[in-house]
Amino acid sequence: MTSHNHTCSRRAFLLGTATTFAGALLVACGSSGTKTAANDVPVGSAIITGDAIIARPAADEYKVYSTVCPHQGSPITQVSGDTVKCTRHGSVFSIKDGSVISGPSQAGLSPKEFSKDG
Repeated sequence: MTSHNHTCSRRAFLLGTATTFAGALLVACGSSGTKTAANDVPVGSAIITGDAIIARPAADEYKVYSTVCPHQGSPITQVSGDTVKCTRHGSVFSIKDGSVISGPSQAGLSPKEFSKDG
């Protein structure tokens, strides 16, 4: 019988760990307490659920913002790739940091607290 010793590189371990937890839930803290499966958010994009914009700028990075447009309080309702848009007056924001890309808004998106559950 042959004995095989296998070692696991740090990268392989971290990748395996990340994959294991990919099914974790993201919980946006706030009035709705929205729960969303991490895999439901496409890498490089966002989803809008309840009063939260849940963004995933990179495979292992999540950000959550309020859906209230800082310009005049209208709801942000549109996701397009790595941006979200308030269709009322046309302000466009980056999902990476919530900053204004274009439009009348002078302020970026308000971040929301969230936690990973699982």
